[in-house]
Amino acid sequence: MHSLFNRLFYIILFIGFFLPTNSKFYIPLPGVQLSINEFAFLVLPMINLFCYSQYNSIFKNTRLKRKIVFLILVVVFTEVIAKKFMYGQSFGEAFKSIRIGLPLFSCLILIVQGIRADIRIVWKTLLVAISASVIISVLSLVIDLPIYHDLDSGADILKERSGRLGNSNFQFGLIGMYLLIQDKNNWYSRGKLVKITAILSVFALILSFNRTLLALLFLETIYLLWNKFNLKKILKISFYSILVLLIFFGAYSNNQSMRNQIDRRIFSIIEGQESIAENTIEGNREVIYTAVQDKLASGYYVIGLPYKTPIFTWAARWSFEDERHMAATDTSFVTILLRYGFIPLLLTLIIFKQLYTHSNNLLFKTILILLLIASLNLDTLLHQNSILFLVIIFLITTVKTHEQNSIHSKD
Repeated sequence: MHSLFNRLFYIILFIGFFLPTNSKFYIPLPGVQLSINEFAFLVLPMINLFCYSQYNSIFKNTRLKRKIVFLILVVVFTEVIAKKFMYGQSFGEAFKSIRIGLPLFSCLILIVQGIRADIRIVWKTLLVAISASVIISVLSLVIDLPIYHDLDSGADILKERSGRLGNSNFQFGLIGMYLLIQDKNNWYSRGKLVKITAILSVFALILSFNRTLLALLFLETIYLLWNKFNLKKILKISFYSILVLLIFFGAYSNNQSMRNQIDRRIFSIIEGQESIAENTIEGNREVIYTAVQDKLASGYYVIGLPYKTPIFTWAARWSFEDERHMAATDTSFVTILLRYGFIPLLLTLIIFKQLYTHSNNLLFKTILILLLIASLNLDTLLHQNSILFLVIIFLITTVKTHEQNSIHSKD
């Protein structure tokens, strides 16, 4: 019976994260439609309860587990009970509000439970899913795949996406760069699958042209170069730097949409038209900052906003468009504060701090710091797939039995 649930865990993990986009396929449940990755976040902790393997990864810090459970209870109590009395919020609205933070809450529950299935297979499954998502992203540029329901058949995807390669797993590129350069002496960093996935994820990150993560990728590379500096590492970084330049050159030379992205996001910095700080803080944030300040001044930081009240509103760009009422921002901790209140925010910060303190692994600590920085401009720690990557990295790097029993990835 355990093996059945183990296999089901691997299958759901793959299905939930192998597509390039999180929001185009929905699973109808009673009263709600969940995207495939939301469905995976919802059911993985449930399936995990019935899994078992001798190569599991069980986290044993009871104090931290209690804080995570307390965080979940505070959020549920606030949304279901406190906001019902304060704002008349319905149960359906409470569910929608909790749904915003589903990736974070689901992954924290996995830390409490530990990955009870075979952590080796979980890691390989995640790598295969990420590789598949990047390959599908690339294929969709030349083959009309039915994965973009908001586009007409035969549409130029690069043109529709303003020259950016769309992929929901592109944040894994930060982990991929680390695995390519730094970490070669652990079970989880060995084998062809690791290298292939790392290269593909860096490729996806670069062609996403996300300025925040590109800047962090550059800083990460500089850091890895100076950490335990040696000739072998210089050769590796030189090789991957040439590969990055070839990707840029190929994109710039062969596609006008990508050329426009590179001119606007990269060369505008090199030519001095914009500073790095101006360029990496994407878009016009004045509307968001003003709305956030207003909500804080109104005292919504205490228990958070009712779901029916947006954090901010985008004005219609065209006469045929409606205003867009946004329930979340691109800053993870601002969203937590204004959706759930200051106690959940404080608990979340304490949990991340204790995860950092507990871990002795440089990979986890590096990626956590990078994602914390990115979360100031991207929702990397609340609603994106990157929180799953971070938690799995934490759990695989806390496992010692693999190395003691000489169990390594063999592809």
